[in-house]
Amino acid sequence: MRRTRALEAENRTLREEADGLRRANECLEKKLAELEDRNRELTRKLAELSRAGKRQAAPFARRVRKAERRRPGRAVGHEGASQAVPEHIDEDVRAPLVTCPCCGGDELDEIREHEQYVVDIPPVQQHVRRIVTESGYCRRCRKRVRTSHPGQVSTAHGAAKVALGPRVLGLAADLKHRYGMAYRDTADLLDKYFGVRVTHSALVHASVRLAHRGQATYAALVEHVRSSPVVHTDDTGWRIDTDSAWLWVFATAEVTVYVIARSRGSDVVVSTLGEDFAGRLVSDGLPALDALDARGYRRSQCLGHLLRRASEMADIQIRGAARFPLQVKGLLQEVFALRALRDELADSTFARRRRDLEQRLDRLLAGHSTVAENERLRRHLRKHRDQLLVCLYEPSVEPTNNLAERELRNAVIVRKLGGCHRSDAHAQAHAALASVAQTAHRRGVDFTDLVTVWLMPGAEPLDLLALFFGASPPG
Repeated sequence: MRRTRALEAENRTLREEADGLRRANECLEKKLAELEDRNRELTRKLAELSRAGKRQAAPFARRVRKAERRRPGRAVGHEGASQAVPEHIDEDVRAPLVTCPCCGGDELDEIREHEQYVVDIPPVQQHVRRIVTESGYCRRCRKRVRTSHPGQVSTAHGAAKVALGPRVLGLAADLKHRYGMAYRDTADLLDKYFGVRVTHSALVHASVRLAHRGQATYAALVEHVRSSPVVHTDDTGWRIDTDSAWLWVFATAEVTVYVIARSRGSDVVVSTLGEDFAGRLVSDGLPALDALDARGYRRSQCLGHLLRRASEMADIQIRGAARFPLQVKGLLQEVFALRALRDELADSTFARRRRDLEQRLDRLLAGHSTVAENERLRRHLRKHRDQLLVCLYEPSVEPTNNLAERELRNAVIVRKLGGCHRSDAHAQAHAALASVAQTAHRRGVDFTDLVTVWLMPGAEPLDLLALFFGASPPG
């Protein structure tokens, strides 16, 4: 009997242990399933990043489909738009209704007129100007002198007496340095549609000479950026004769300046904007730019980059680990919303809501997280705390760095289609011509007009700011 009770007690103990092991096994299986799900998601994201790094079939594709999409077209109630009626008519053609096109009868009445304007490009034929200059020996000066004509682009003669005009060179430079068309394609287009036969190598050398003529204009752009109250900057990878380099963009509300350098450090910013730059610099979270704080630069962090970073972190975190990035995401979204209501809210209301966001941000950054990724984000936000909400205090400062990213997009297209450069001279030529061409596009100025002035014999350096902005530039 005693033996039976002992066996029963042992049996109960074993059953309890088995139940505990079963419960522990269920917990482990559940945790394993969660880890497998997370592993699959991380593997998928890693594959996407790997494919994106190798090929860029759709570089601007969205990774997440929006649940609610905006209806295509203009907003409801927006005034309709159509092609504007041309200001002039070169040819007036009439198609009279004499007989019925159906039965051939001529008994027609209630005839009405219907207008249609066909806007087309006329057949283009190259315009060739023969310029004859004269030279002679001056007995008074005791030297040989020669006349010139404003239509000349150079003083070459003999074997080099056939030269391309400013409109051809300006169009070729614009197609290459702003649109990203390769030199060979540009030469083919000029031959096919304009009847101008030129080799791609001639366009390469012409671009370098053109950039040299426009160096004063490029310098004027840099000076304008240095005196601007707000400057947006960003960079992208580049190559100079297979060596690593970077193309920087410095954009304001009026002008765009590109700089190609072999460095990605803060020295590029200082050499472009100067040691005593007094404006506000808007940029992403590039760590190399933190050295600018010691130089007295006033900076503003792009909240769009931080919002995307927090969203991506929240997508891959599990359970409580996602709480911090979600809080950061929600707070940044409220900053965007408040910034959009600046003109609609009373000053006191706007200041109160801004103060609430400041306090919430401070409380959020005062904590500590055991998740390494969350703590890195918290340290980044804490380090750049004074650069986060600048857009709520200075109306001229945008919450994102989208201006620089938009102006950088053309450069990425140029890199994708035409490659980079084989020498520093060609890289600097591209930076100068792309800067002037993009600024001319933004200001509504014909780039070929600038080239015409550059190529005039004996022309003074063009003051681009006076051409774009009048007597004095804004800002």
